[in-house]
Amino acid sequence: MKACLIHGNTRSNSNTEALAMLFADDLNEKGVEVCHFFLRDKNIQSCVGCNKCHSVLDSFGCVINDDMQEIAKEILLSDLIVYTSPIYTWMPTPSQKAVMDRTYAFTKYPENDDAFCLLKKQKYAMIATSGDECERNCDLFDESLRRMAKFANLSYLGYLAVKDPGNGSIANSESISKVRVFANKCFEAIK
Repeated sequence: MKACLIHGNTRSNSNTEALAMLFADDLNEKGVEVCHFFLRDKNIQSCVGCNKCHSVLDSFGCVINDDMQEIAKEILLSDLIVYTSPIYTWMPTPSQKAVMDRTYAFTKYPENDDAFCLLKKQKYAMIATSGDECERNCDLFDESLRRMAKFANLSYLGYLAVKDPGNGSIANSESISKVRVFANKCFEAIK
């Protein structure tokens, strides 16, 4: 079993990253191999809408030569894809949104045949922090991932969102408990 965590936070040691690392540790303890991509350290360009990826039927096929190529390889090998991000104006960070947009390249449109997706077994999940009520602030990010999963005929496992207390420490007993429950839910879905 393998999980790929794609971290959209712009700062190292952020509260979002702290939650995601607790989640990853819990999965590791259950025997899941976890890989991490910290987008702040990556060169991820925006999709240019050229659609060339859709005619490359046996691989990711995106013509943009950046770090998304490496992330795409890991996504294909993983059972669980977890997008992590603080919420900025109801959406993930721009780098996270760029990754989400670029995963469209997994969808293929062969000439005179039905469209298909290279992703088959992957399940999506989300971890987020917000400065205000999570249910209201995370709903657009949540809906985006829900629709991405539905479009690719994959499962979306939901999300873990914690309100940022603003004091620099999100790792309290309540949030740790929420992380463990969510990690267990994700583990049960991929085992």
